Amino acid sequence: MAQDVSLERIIEIIKEIEHPEIAATFYELGMVGEVLNDEGRISVEIRVPFPNIPIKDYLAGMVETDIKKEFPDATVSFTFSVMSDDVRDQFLALARQGWKGEI
Repeated sequence: MAQDVSLERIIEIIKEIEHPEIAATFYELGMVGEVLNDEGRISVEIRVPFPNIPIKDYLAGMVETDIKKEFPDATVSFTFSVMSDDVRDQFLALARQGWKGEI
């Protein structure tokens, strides 16, 4: 049941998701902002390094797929924001170190 969705478990799931082009998780890259759970209605903020990145919907789909594997009745929605300069600098440094190539 959707109301049995644990916010802590949702966060654990998201922490395990690796970026498709970089050998690091979304959390390590500073890409996850606020995560909320309102009785199975999950809201996830994804922080991107630049506005209008072409794979943002793909990234959201990855998160939704992994959440729904464990909580199929959950409703997952996303907001996108642009990283701060400091977080973007860290993201780019990790991206250079762990670049895997195009998806």
